[in-house]
Amino acid sequence: MSGRGRRPDPGLESRVHGAALELYGEVGWAGFTIDAVARRARVGKAAMYNRWESKDKLIADALTSWLSKSLPPSRTGPLRKNLLDMATDILDSYLEPRGLVYLRAQVEARVYPELFGQALETFQRERIRRGRAIVLAAIERGELPGGTSPALVLDALAGILTNHFLSTPTSQIPTLLEHKTKYVEETVDFVLSAVGYRAPGA
Repeated sequence: MSGRGRRPDPGLESRVHGAALELYGEVGWAGFTIDAVARRARVGKAAMYNRWESKDKLIADALTSWLSKSLPPSRTGPLRKNLLDMATDILDSYLEPRGLVYLRAQVEARVYPELFGQALETFQRERIRRGRAIVLAAIERGELPGGTSPALVLDALAGILTNHFLSTPTSQIPTLLEHKTKYVEETVDFVLSAVGYRAPGA
């Protein structure tokens, strides 16, 4: 009678993806190894190499899976509320434990486009499409002047938030969290004032 062998571990992929993203966020690509991910995920190296033959394929797989679940929802309604929600999502994504993953991947995609490019390109293209739809709908409703550039509105909002997060000392992150809502409102209102926003009914 032949043995049945070990049953597949249904939680393997999820644990490995989580460990891979945590490690990458901490050490970047230079310190990323399959052995280190295996230790963190408590998975045998043989099982790792059977599923992912190289660390390139592992990080690409983990990023693609994570980013596909991280897209913001499509939004309708007043522009200011949409931008407040969007800004909150952006800041929250930086403040969560995996916050540095996306930032690192954006930078390293310039150096290793064949590694990070596809996963990031798909995510960024869809995020930009949804953001453009919000701005264009606001123009149609008369909340923004005709000809307003969706790219400038979205870049201004994301750029201010990203720069603020990166320039905030680690010791001040708790303060940023405490005043997050106020800061998001100030940022959104600054961007809106710069592009000639008109509140509905004004």
